[in-house]
Amino acid sequence: MPVFSQQNAKTALIDSLSGVYRSALNSQPQKAKKAALAWLKEAKKSNNKLQEAQAYYALGNLGNNLGEYKSTVTNTQQTIKILKDLDSKTGLAASYNLLALGYKNMAEYPKAMDNFLRCLQFAEKENNKQQQANAYQNIANLYILQEDYKKAAENLDRAADLFRELKDDDGVLTTLFNFANILKEQGKFDEARKHYQTVLKYRRREGNKKVIAYVNMNISQMLLEEKKYNEALISLKKTLSLLEMLQFKSDIAIVYNDLGLCESKLGNTKKAIFYFEKALSIGNQQALLQYNSEIYINISQLYKKQKDYQKALAFYQKAINKEDQQNSLDKEKYVAKLQERYETQLKEAQIKLLEKEQKLSDAELQKAALRVKRQLVVRNAFIAGFVLVLITLILLRLFYIQRLRIQKQLSSQQEENARQRINQMMQEHKLSVIERYQEGQEEERSRLAREIHDGIGSDLAGIKIAFEHYLEEAAQKPQAKRLLEAISNACIDVRGLSHQLHPLPFSKIGFSSFLNDFVAQITQKTELEIQTFFFPEEEIDALPEELLADAYRIVQELINNILKHAEATQAEVQLTKHEDHLNIVINDNGKGFQKTKKQGIGLRNIKERLHKMQGTLDIDSGSGNGTSITIDIPLN
Repeated sequence: MPVFSQQNAKTALIDSLSGVYRSALNSQPQKAKKAALAWLKEAKKSNNKLQEAQAYYALGNLGNNLGEYKSTVTNTQQTIKILKDLDSKTGLAASYNLLALGYKNMAEYPKAMDNFLRCLQFAEKENNKQQQANAYQNIANLYILQEDYKKAAENLDRAADLFRELKDDDGVLTTLFNFANILKEQGKFDEARKHYQTVLKYRRREGNKKVIAYVNMNISQMLLEEKKYNEALISLKKTLSLLEMLQFKSDIAIVYNDLGLCESKLGNTKKAIFYFEKALSIGNQQALLQYNSEIYINISQLYKKQKDYQKALAFYQKAINKEDQQNSLDKEKYVAKLQERYETQLKEAQIKLLEKEQKLSDAELQKAALRVKRQLVVRNAFIAGFVLVLITLILLRLFYIQRLRIQKQLSSQQEENARQRINQMMQEHKLSVIERYQEGQEEERSRLAREIHDGIGSDLAGIKIAFEHYLEEAAQKPQAKRLLEAISNACIDVRGLSHQLHPLPFSKIGFSSFLNDFVAQITQKTELEIQTFFFPEEEIDALPEELLADAYRIVQELINNILKHAEATQAEVQLTKHEDHLNIVINDNGKGFQKTKKQGIGLRNIKERLHKMQGTLDIDSGSGNGTSITIDIPLN
C-alpha cells in the first residue's frame, strides 16, 4: 500500500474514533472512554501530536464526567504540555478550564481559581467568547460552594450575556441550571424547581442523560430538605439507576449518602447504614473529603441509636480526622480570598496612580505651551533691524529645534512609562488611555506646526522679501548672498518642519506626493538613497485621512530609525493597497540589529499605533544583513 494511502487510512481511523467518542460522551461514557483510549493509541502511532493532545483532552473530560478527577488533572496537564511544545495557543483556554474543573471537584479551590483565571486570560487574547463564558460559569460554581451567592450571580450574568451573544442555547440552559442551584442553596425551592423543570424539558427532548441525572439529583435533594422523604426516596432511586448506567462514580456516592439520610429519617436504620457504607466505598476512592466526613457522622449517629457505642465512637473519630483534612483546605480557601482582595486593591491603586500621572503630564504640556507663547511675545518686541531680526530668528530656530527634541524625548519617555503601567491593567483601559494620549500628541503637533508656520515662517518670508529689496539697491556682496541663502534655507526648513509635524489634508495634496516630498528632503540632506513605490497610487491617495496620517507617521518613524541607527546607503519604501488591508514594506541595506536586543522608543510608538489600528508588524533582521519591516493595516 502506498505511504499516502496508509496515512489516509490512519487519519480516517482517528476521525472515526473521535466521532464515536463525541456521540457517546453524554449517554455511554464507557464506550466513549474506550474510543478515546484507542484514539490516543493511534495518534501516538502516527506521531500526530495535535491529535494526541485532543485525545488526552477527551480522556480528561471523561474523567470529569465519571468522577475520576485525578485522571482529569493528569490527562489535561498532558494536553497543555503538548500544546505548549507545539507553540499552539488554540485549545489552551479550554484545557485550563477543564484542569480547573478537575481541581474544583477535588476541593482544591485555590488551584481551581488560578486555572480558571488562566483560561480567561487565553480566551481574551484569542477573543474566544465561548471559553470566556464557560470560565465565568465555572467561577460562579466556585462562589456557590463558598456560599458567596452575590458574586456567583454576577459571574453567571456575564456568562449568560456571552452565551446569548453567541446564540448558544445550550450555554444559556447551563447558566439557567446554575441559577437554579443558587436558588436551591438559598432555600428558594419553588423558584429553583421552576428553573429545573425548564432545563429538564429541553434536556429530555435532546436526550442528554448526563444533565437529566444532575437535575433530578438536585430536585431530590430539595425534597429531602423539605422533609418529603418518601417522594425524595423514589426520586433518588430513579436518579441512582441513571447515574449507574452513566457510571458517574462521585455523583453515585452523593446519591447513596442522600438515600441513607432518607432511610434514617424514615426509621430504616439498617438500610440507611447500607447506603452510607456504599457511599463511603466510593467516596474513599474519589477523595470526597467533605462528603466522607458527613457520612461518618451519619453512621456514628445511627450506631448510637442502636446502642452500639463502640462502632459509633469509631466512626465519629473517622469523621473528626476527615474534618481536620477539610479544615486544612478551608484555610487554603481563606488565603486565596485574601490574595484576591489584595490583588483587587493593588489594581485600584495602580489605576489611581496612572490617572494622577496623566494629570501631571497634561499640566506639563500646558506649562510648555505658556512658555512658547511668552517667547513669541518677547521675540516680536525686540525686532529692531534686519541683521538683529536675522540673528534672533536663527537663535529662535535653534532653540525651537532643541525644544522640540526635548519635548519629543519627554513625550517618548512618558509614553514608555504609561505603557509599562497600562500593561498591568485590564485590556479595555489600555486602549482608551493610548488613544487619548495619541490624540493629545497629534493636537500638540498640530498647534506647534501652526505656530511655526504662521509665526516663524511668516516672519522669515517677510525678512527674505525685505532683504531681496535691500540687495537690489545695495551692492551685490558675497556676504549678502550667503545671508540670503541662509534665509531661504531657513524658510524651507521651517516649512518642512511644520509639514512633518502636521501634514496638510492628504485629500488636497495627495498622500503619495507628500510622502515623496518628505523622502526627497531626506535624500537631499543625507547620503541615503530612498526609492518609493505605490500600488496603485490613486487608490492609496483615496484612503481615509486618519489611516493615511497614521501610515505617514509610521513611515516617518521608520526612515528616521534608518538614518539614526542603520548606517545604510540604500532603502526602499513600498505601499500596496489590497482588498482588505494596506501593506507597507521598508527595506534597507544597513547593519541590521538583533531582535533580542531591547527595542527603542520609536518601535514601541509604532507598535502602539498599530495596536490601536489592529495592525501587525513583522521584522526580519540580522547583524550585518540589513533590515526588512512588513506592516499590514486593516482597511475596515
